Amino acid sequence: MNPTDTSQWRGLFWMSVAVLTIPASDAIAKVLGQTLSIGQVTTTRFMIQCLLLLPLWLWWRHRNVRLQGLKLRDWWLGGLVASAVLFLFWGLSYLPLANNIAIFFVEPLILVLFSKWFLKERVSPRRWIAVTVGLLGALVVIRPNIEAYGWATVLPLLAATAYAAYLTSTRALRESADPSHWAEAANGLQKSVRLQLMISLTASVLMLMLMGIGQTLTPALTGVQWPTAHEWGLLILLGALAAFAHVLIALAFTHASASILAPVQYLEILGAVFFGWWLFQEWPDALTFVGAAIIIGSGLYIAMEKPHPAVIQD
Repeated sequence: MNPTDTSQWRGLFWMSVAVLTIPASDAIAKVLGQTLSIGQVTTTRFMIQCLLLLPLWLWWRHRNVRLQGLKLRDWWLGGLVASAVLFLFWGLSYLPLANNIAIFFVEPLILVLFSKWFLKERVSPRRWIAVTVGLLGALVVIRPNIEAYGWATVLPLLAATAYAAYLTSTRALRESADPSHWAEAANGLQKSVRLQLMISLTASVLMLMLMGIGQTLTPALTGVQWPTAHEWGLLILLGALAAFAHVLIALAFTHASASILAPVQYLEILGAVFFGWWLFQEWPDALTFVGAAIIIGSGLYIAMEKPHPAVIQD
């Protein structure tokens, strides 16, 4: 096995561990959402992630770190990620774990639409067909869930839209030129950790502001109570898993390209099925499996086909 193959296998390994870690953190969020408000869970998740990433960044910079002042773009990106996580966790409080994640995975399809509209990328007819088929797959998943869970089915769609907007923004702001689901990790491990640190910091501040305002508006969503010792343990584990997954994703991109790593992200759906069955006795129905398969197939096709460059106008 040549060095290139070895490096790619390492990338695949780190990405696999990362995407199987994410549904574990989602399962923890679902458990916590039964006793704590979604806003409190989301806020604490970002705060702990920030506290864990900061020492790592300081260590890399040999204690001579110079974090530039927060810019408007940092607040924008933090707001988008905070919205994505809030909507995703909110959906978990109503929908089965696997159903929630399957619907969220329309994000790569939405990303193609945003890339066309906002980045002026040229999208081939075959990619448009893949997007259309993928969205039809989403409808296959969504329709029975709307009948069973009502308006809450929209929440993972909103999460997917917010995250696609985040990835589009990182590309537009030249934070990353990688079009994959994990675009923020493409420019190296240290840059990714710095980006995640800034995002978790701004997301924490924005969520704290939302929590303060929400006390008089939506106490059910933004209520605050002192967690029990068990809940504190789960909250710390939730933030630690989030930080751990992002570092592994960044590490994976130092060993392999986006086109090689992109298919691995769909292990997250399988992980969600496992944790949903193991912890909550949830098992997706046949339509959810069919729709998820259509979404995965469309997403894989989009990931494998090289996009056309954007049309730059003078």
